[in-house]
Amino acid sequence: MQKCTIVLAMLVLGETLYAKPFRIIAPSNPRITTHQLKSGDLTIGLTDNGGGVINQVIIPGLGDIMDQATDMYGRAGQVAIRDASHGGRYNPTQAGFNERLGTQCEIIQANDRLVVKPRGMALWHGDRQYDFTQWENIGNDPYGNDGGNSDVDGLDEAKLAGKQKTEVYSEFDYYGVYENYMGKHGICTPAIRHYFEIRFIRPPGHTLKQFRKGTKLWNSDALQEDISKSAPEGIHAGTDKDLNELKAVWSLRHDRSKWTYKFVHFRKKDGTWAVEKATGPVSGNITKAGGTTAFVIADSSDPAEGIALGLYRPESDINLNTIIGINEETGSIVYKDNRTEDISVIATSKRTPVMSKYGFSGTFSGMINRTRLQPGIYEAFRSEFYILSGTPQEIMETIKILEAKKGS
Repeated sequence: MQKCTIVLAMLVLGETLYAKPFRIIAPSNPRITTHQLKSGDLTIGLTDNGGGVINQVIIPGLGDIMDQATDMYGRAGQVAIRDASHGGRYNPTQAGFNERLGTQCEIIQANDRLVVKPRGMALWHGDRQYDFTQWENIGNDPYGNDGGNSDVDGLDEAKLAGKQKTEVYSEFDYYGVYENYMGKHGICTPAIRHYFEIRFIRPPGHTLKQFRKGTKLWNSDALQEDISKSAPEGIHAGTDKDLNELKAVWSLRHDRSKWTYKFVHFRKKDGTWAVEKATGPVSGNITKAGGTTAFVIADSSDPAEGIALGLYRPESDINLNTIIGINEETGSIVYKDNRTEDISVIATSKRTPVMSKYGFSGTFSGMINRTRLQPGIYEAFRSEFYILSGTPQEIMETIKILEAKKGS
């Protein structure tokens, strides 16, 4: 089956001629690419059927390396969060609910940018370990023994307003930007910056209640004595209505049938680069407290040769102070907080027999729900990364330029 690409590039005053109606989840084809962004001869493609996730990466000499193994909403290039106190099952995900039930959203295409407009995030289906959806009126959940009308969250949802929409509509919004950086700051090789925010914008409601204290998921050991480090002021001990020991993962994946890279070049803590064979997860490139992380997957151990794709997480203010408080009325940042516990590389050539996975994983003390903050304030988790192509050496040189600019 050949992947469909429908590029909505017709612009009127910098915006598409029509907008995709927002739906928290809706059945759709995850292989359809609706928008593309080029940086030199590197192209990424997004789908507005699945939350603006990356479902196309076109590299010179290889073509599109994402195919049937990775063109699924649970495997596309995206961000997802979980927290330890809710058993890792309260899982707002950029793409949607399952592999074919995606979050339909609006993407604005203008000049060298793709902007995923702010919209609600759906919960992922629970990884077949916790059935929280009694209703399946929009689409089936993966639990085959529930008769289509039961779950295990212990809530009476027989007359739930909104039905499945209410069950999966999380307390979080997603906002994202993809931007071509080639030609900026002296960069002459393909480079795409990706910035995103995950906003704890709605008060704790029905969705979070499905994972509350008292369910079999609840982990009181993960509760934080104080979620905040320096802001907001005061002690904010974690509750079951907050996120405690937040885990955020942003990653790309591709089909091994399209490209099986052989080496990983990774930058060590002292700033030098090392290379190792891509036989499994890269070990040793772990940085603490928001430090810089960079690595390159490649055909060759020689930095001057071969096809390569790089990922870079700059040591910018955005990545150091990942949690921000936002004034809802003005959109301004009222505080920043560094709650980072660790950041590590994901670089697994053989995540499954048919798929590679690579990106970044971070653990943070948590996020505070807005009912505990000043009126009109909510918290957001933010981050930025770069996707780069060329030879390993070209990518390393581009990272040097970006680092001199502190990433953004």
